Amino acid sequence: MLRPSASGEGSTCLRKCSSFIVLILAALLIMKPFPAIAGEGGIRTLRFILVPERNIFRQEEKYRKLCDYLCSHLSPVKVLFEVAKSYEEVMSQMEDGRAQGGVLGSFLAVHGMEKHGFVPLVRPVWLSGDSYYRSYVFKKTGSGLTRDISTWKGKSIAMANRSTSAGFFFPMALVKTGGIDDPEAFFSKLFFTGSHDASIWMVAKGLADLGAAKNTVFDETMKIKPELGGQVEILYSGGHFPDDTVTVIREVPSALREKIIEVFLHMDATAEGREVLKRFGARRFIPSPPADYADVIKIVKAGGFDLQKLKVVEHAVR
Repeated sequence: MLRPSASGEGSTCLRKCSSFIVLILAALLIMKPFPAIAGEGGIRTLRFILVPERNIFRQEEKYRKLCDYLCSHLSPVKVLFEVAKSYEEVMSQMEDGRAQGGVLGSFLAVHGMEKHGFVPLVRPVWLSGDSYYRSYVFKKTGSGLTRDISTWKGKSIAMANRSTSAGFFFPMALVKTGGIDDPEAFFSKLFFTGSHDASIWMVAKGLADLGAAKNTVFDETMKIKPELGGQVEILYSGGHFPDDTVTVIREVPSALREKIIEVFLHMDATAEGREVLKRFGARRFIPSPPADYADVIKIVKAGGFDLQKLKVVEHAVR
């Protein structure tokens, strides 16, 4: 968890966010809802839960300076960031109020808006100039698989989770629109790896025939592990999904929502903010209104799924 440290230097929210720990399931089972709402004092603590989309150590480093910045600019409200163990944990903690916000992938943002009244606030514009991401569907190099979807029949595919646009709904829609009535039955195995980079690794090592992942995580992984570049080959790229949306539950007062938005939108106006953005890998943050998620809903429906009936659940293998 990224939180203000107990060093005793300066005000509580100006203290550095010193530690970042992975959630432990046993601890979660006994946790009580986080005491964030404090009567007339309003929100005392904002706890943001993060989707585990990449290696935990890279993800903690990515958010460390951002946590420090928010602590200092939202004072006296404390700000904590925590990486969830699973996509399911992200939703359950926001649903029951243990977390007051999250940094959500596009499907989780849509699911939260539709079913729980979550409010999307802002999202980053990356150094590439893009604030959307795409799905890459890829194969093990030399496997003989092609863009002809019929060659995929009976093969295995690695995907992060059933609740990700790039890592599940896009490949399912691709197969469905390719004339396959039951996309899931079309494959011999569906591996749900828990993160996009784990899906890339499984295909690169020959543990799955195909994979699907966010293009941003794929490209980042290839930079960090260039030796994987020759082991996987992209077959399809598609989708137009808002990336890493900062979202809050509806119980967060509108005045605080506006303050959060203001802090994010003005980061690029100061030297301090620009340095934090640089370390985060972004140019700036922009508003992220519900209308920007139209392609998510389109892809879900194209895959033959009913958005109202979908649940965020965990699967390892099907």
